[in-house]
Amino acid sequence: MTKTQLAELHKLSVKDKINLVQTLWEDIAKEQSLTDLPVAHKKILDARLQKIYSGEAEFKSWGEVQAKYGKLK
Repeated sequence: MTKTQLAELHKLSVKDKINLVQTLWEDIAKEQSLTDLPVAHKKILDARLQKIYSGEAEFKSWGEVQAKYGKLK
């Protein structure tokens, strides 16, 4: 990306910048594949999904999380 292109991006409104970032993120997500996930991470995710499917998973409400870790600012 050139300095001129960056300068043009800086001129965008906040709303347009947010839309641009969302579009870029969606584009990245489409290109990113779960096959790129490290094996160790996939094993953890699979184990967590299995707990959810079997009914063994325990969930906390957002209020419980905030009470334990404090409100995020």
